[in-house]
Amino acid sequence: MRSRVAAAAVAVTAALALGSCASDYDEATRDGLRQHVVAVAEASAAGDWNAAISGLDVMSAQLSDAHAAGKIDEQRFDSILAAMELVRQDLDTAIAAAADAAERQRLIDEQARLQEQIAQLQEQQTEDQKGQEDKKGEEEKKGGEEGKKGEEGKGAGEGKGK
Repeated sequence: MRSRVAAAAVAVTAALALGSCASDYDEATRDGLRQHVVAVAEASAAGDWNAAISGLDVMSAQLSDAHAAGKIDEQRFDSILAAMELVRQDLDTAIAAAADAAERQRLIDEQARLQEQIAQLQEQQTEDQKGQEDKKGEEEKKGGEEGKKGEEGKGAGEGKGK
């Protein structure tokens, strides 16, 4: 967010540079460039980096055309170009920061998803272990009862045979 504000502030500075010496270039050129500055500042403030970069590209082309046509003197051209470069640098910084924040959020989301999966697997493992223990207990109980019956039958058979 701070990068957006910085980019917008630099764009406003560029707008002031455009208007400070109106005699250096014609009114139509000044107004056209000012409109681009405003569009870039608005796009930047909204976090629409592609629109802001695109606006700078269009403004750069318009500025070069005006300079080639003699509508903007060399000093004004250099001043505006320098301001635009500062805006582009701020936008690049904001784009990188947004990409870093998005990647950080993706990693946080992925970590949360993995932790949920681990919790589910641990719960399932606990249930499986409990089921195995229950089954083992039932088998032992069943085996114990069969053993008792076998001993009782064995004992009863021995007693009758004697």
